[in-house]
Formats: sequence, structure tokens, C-alpha cells
Amino acid sequence: CISQTHPIATFSVGAPRRIEFVPVGSSHTNVVHTIDATNNSLYVMHPGCQAILQHRVTQGNTSGRNCQRRYSISFRRYVSESDPSDVSSDSVVDEPNRSNNTPDSTLPKRTRASLILGDSFLARLDAKRLSKDKKVVLNLAKGGSKIPDVIRSIDDFKSDANNNKYYVDQIFISVGTNDIRYCKYGGVSRFKGELFKLVRYVKSAFPGIKIFFQSLLPLPINLSNRSYIIRNVIDFNNYIYHVCRHERTFMLDIFSMFLSNGFRNPHLFTSKPGDIHPNSRGLALLARVYINKIHSRYFNPLSCN
Repeated sequence: CISQTHPIATFSVGAPRRIEFVPVGSSHTNVVHTIDATNNSLYVMHPGCQAILQHRVTQGNTSGRNCQRRYSISFRRYVSESDPSDVSSDSVVDEPNRSNNTPDSTLPKRTRASLILGDSFLARLDAKRLSKDKKVVLNLAKGGSKIPDVIRSIDDFKSDANNNKYYVDQIFISVGTNDIRYCKYGGVSRFKGELFKLVRYVKSAFPGIKIFFQSLLPLPINLSNRSYIIRNVIDFNNYIYHVCRHERTFMLDIFSMFLSNGFRNPHLFTSKPGDIHPNSRGLALLARVYINKIHSRYFNPLSCN
């Protein structure tokens, strides 16, 4: 099968074509990115790109006197379906004891679980629906959480003996919305160090785990009290990207999925004054992203490597 942990490279020869990308599940007209594949050009899709974005090649004239043909050569890595580095395992595991996150001699088998931490954006997701009755999903996210609160949630989880029955193989984290609130212009730079501290703490608590950081969603810009400044939102998302790239973790860049024509999509957010959260339609979109990540056997999200 095709590896989902390696990039896909495509070499284009001949007439130019435009490659258009749209978010999975959105309208075909919601193009968020384009690439002009010219003659002798090479473009690379990072691991998991195709699970977040669908792409299509615009049609050209391929017949007649003015025929403009294009040929492409794709380079993909193939692996055995049993390759553990590329395929997730069953929900019950029996692994060598590497740390207190893996089974020991008294608990030879533990149930695989996905752990969700962070703020109210994730707290509003229904863990049972995310689980699809196939895998345990533990949603510990709480409204108002900041970066230090996520660290405390991990400590509480690890100290609870009732959680010894779980082998956590994925952690999803959403932070930043409450951290950057009321920050002055350019005042979010201090959070880059805190993000590094958080991801390293998670790695030490759960060695070998897959860590997913969700980007900030488009936030309403309140000019009256300056609760959010658009530059700070963009800067914080850039910090998430750089931390993920440096620490070899994963970033769920869902920012563009909640845009329409380059602006915050009002149809995906509640219209209640002062409420920054997605409405039922927006939550459904967010839930589909997480269900895909939790259950897909052949997918890793957009890699920042």
C-alpha cells in the first residue's frame, strides 16, 4: 500500500496546468490554494495532505491541432500493510515496557485511547461520537484552558490509577485562544517558548506518542476592546507550525477550513454576541477532522517535517 508517512512528489512535463486544492468536505468552488505546474516543474505534497485537502488538475486541450498535452510522474513510497511505522494497530495492545505509558508485567494488555486536551473548542466535541464505538476517546478539554492548564491536566491524568488501563497513542491539543486574548500587537512572541515547553513535557509523559496541535481558528476581531488582534492570531499559528516542525510533531491546520473568500465564515460560527465558538455546522466540520485522524489506519496529518 502507499505510505502515508512519506511525501508524494510529482514531476510535470509538457503544457502547464493549474492544480487547485479545496478542504475535504467543502464545496469544489472553495479553492484555498493553487499551484501552477509548468513544464519540468516538481511539487511535493507532505504526508497527510490528501486527507486534509482534495486536489484537482484543471483540464486543458488534449486533442486536435492545438493539443496541449501534459504528462506527470509521481513518486510514492510503498510499504507492507503490516508495517507498524505506517499503520495503526488494533485497539488492544501488548507491547514491550518502554515507559509508564506502556503495559507492564501486571497489565499485559491495555486499551488504546486517544486523549483530547485544551480549551472549549475541543471541549464541545462529543467523545462518544468521536469514538464511533471503535476506540476509546478521552476528552479532558475544559473551557478557558491555557497552556499551563494542559500540563496540569496531563499530571492529573497520569496520577489517576484508574487510567492505568489505557495505552494512550494519540494526544490532540488545542491551546492559544485564551492565552493570546487581550495581548497587545506582537505580544504573543513569549508563547513560543511555552509551546516548546508543552510539547517536550508531553513527550516526556508519553514517550513515543503521536502529538497533534490544532491551529487557532479564525477569531472575531473586536475593535472596541481589542480582545483579539488578527496579527497575533497569525503569529501564534506560525509559532505552532515552527514548534511542530522543530519537535517533529503534527499540526492540524484547520484555519483555512473556517474561511470563506479569505474571511471568517459566519455560517460556521455562532451569531451570539461575544461568542467566538463554532455553531453546530462548524462543530460538525471540526468533528469530521478529528474522526478522520483518530480512526484512519493509513493516515498521518499534515506533517511539519
